[in-house]
Amino acid sequence: MSKNLLRVAIFMAIPTFVVAAEPVSLSELTYKPDLGVLIIQVNWGRTWQCGQFENAQLQALTFTKTALDASEQISLDLVTPSKLFVDNKFLPYAYIIQPGEYALTAFDVKVARSKVDVAHINGSKDSLIKDGKSMGGTFTVNPGEVVYVGHFGLDCDAEPFLWRSYIDGRAAFEGYIGGFRKKFPFTKQVPAHYRLFSTSLFGGTFILKDPIVK
Repeated sequence: MSKNLLRVAIFMAIPTFVVAAEPVSLSELTYKPDLGVLIIQVNWGRTWQCGQFENAQLQALTFTKTALDASEQISLDLVTPSKLFVDNKFLPYAYIIQPGEYALTAFDVKVARSKVDVAHINGSKDSLIKDGKSMGGTFTVNPGEVVYVGHFGLDCDAEPFLWRSYIDGRAAFEGYIGGFRKKFPFTKQVPAHYRLFSTSLFGGTFILKDPIVK
């Protein structure tokens, strides 16, 4: 499916999931060595002059653990801390998460032509999952590791669209993990992996040489 066709298809409502064993924010109390640690950054800020719109804002992301037809699904739901007052910068998140593969199953981008002409571009499970396969992309977290999956924000080149960018280079990644371990010193002995959210639609392909900081 082409980008243009999928972009038309995803103007749909975000579904409601039955959630079990939800991911929890990383802390010394929640950390468990047999689980995984997910690192992700999101820019919830309003972007002005985004494509044909006066402004646009990413407001929600949902990743769901596969298999997606399970009776009880495990989801990571990320929501903007404010729909009005949030800085245009990436915010860091770290979660204790059940090991496995997670697929993008929903997102919400608010778009506005004016203060009164407001709409939403919504990606849903119906548009992002076809025949049980992810169309939007996936990431994988294994037991006993810290995994960086990318920076998520908007692409405004043509029209407002979800986009995954990334830390560029080994030195920058080492510095990033150094800051992460300073904030969470109990993870210093946990290998940190550079393993981007894999997608052909919402981000470019990049593989970091020597992707593990031990």
